[in-house]
Amino acid sequence: MLLHEMTLGIIFLSQAGVGFLGNFFLSFYIFTFFTSHRPRPTDTILAQLALANAILLLSHGMPMAILYLKKQYFLGNAGCKIVFFLRRVSRGLSMNSTCLLSIFQAVIISPSSSRLAKIKVRTPKFIRSSCLFCWILNIIIEINGTACITGSRNSNNSHKGGVDLLYCYWENVLAEFVILSSFRDLLLVGCMVWASNYMVFLLYGHHQRVQYIHSTSLSLKVSPDIRATHTILILVGTFIFAYCVSCSFVLYKVYVIQTNFWVMNVTTFITLCFPTICPFLLIHRDTKISSSCYASQWSKCLYL
Repeated sequence: MLLHEMTLGIIFLSQAGVGFLGNFFLSFYIFTFFTSHRPRPTDTILAQLALANAILLLSHGMPMAILYLKKQYFLGNAGCKIVFFLRRVSRGLSMNSTCLLSIFQAVIISPSSSRLAKIKVRTPKFIRSSCLFCWILNIIIEINGTACITGSRNSNNSHKGGVDLLYCYWENVLAEFVILSSFRDLLLVGCMVWASNYMVFLLYGHHQRVQYIHSTSLSLKVSPDIRATHTILILVGTFIFAYCVSCSFVLYKVYVIQTNFWVMNVTTFITLCFPTICPFLLIHRDTKISSSCYASQWSKCLYL
């Protein structure tokens, strides 16, 4: 085993392991700590986001780690189809959940004079149905893509129009599948950008009002809604940055150097950065979870 292969294997294994533990920890507190309190409307979305991130890390990071550490193609055709399907669905769910969080928070902090204020009261009622719709939509979109997935390094890998996933091979990529999934991605990213810009505009107006109040010698604490908005803006910004960089490397691989494996390794690492960082960002920014961690002495392992 070469040194760079061992290094890549350890990197992907560490990324998948740390990220999975973080998402498991976040899910654990959503389902246990908050059951004794009044659940927040965003808990369902956060639980779906943590689950999607965990599945993405296991279905994308672990095969890469095993590939480099054991240096063998271990999945086969059936295994590749299952892993690829889970990877694509979880990626779509992660994107959907992040988009739902940004839109929901934009509605929550909207002023009473805006049009969004009219649906503010009814929005929490549609969260669970929206999450279920996300599962159905992503399964329908991604199910057709598995038909072209085969085990890596077989005789069919010489076909043009395929994509080498290192541990699997994507033959004869369907144009309809690429267009449909790309349209979903662009639509969700567009919604995130709109919601983020709207929240930044509202936060700027709030900041101006707070400055005026402070000038009258009154002290105010940051409200939970404002803190949650800051967290979601950081989360969305991290996702959009990782998504844009990842897409740039994918396009570079497809149209410039189709046989260069380092591009796939960098793309995989960047793709897994968001599901790895996401739970720790949410835990660190959530005062309830953070205080609970300190109370139960979990803060030592998280180093918050």
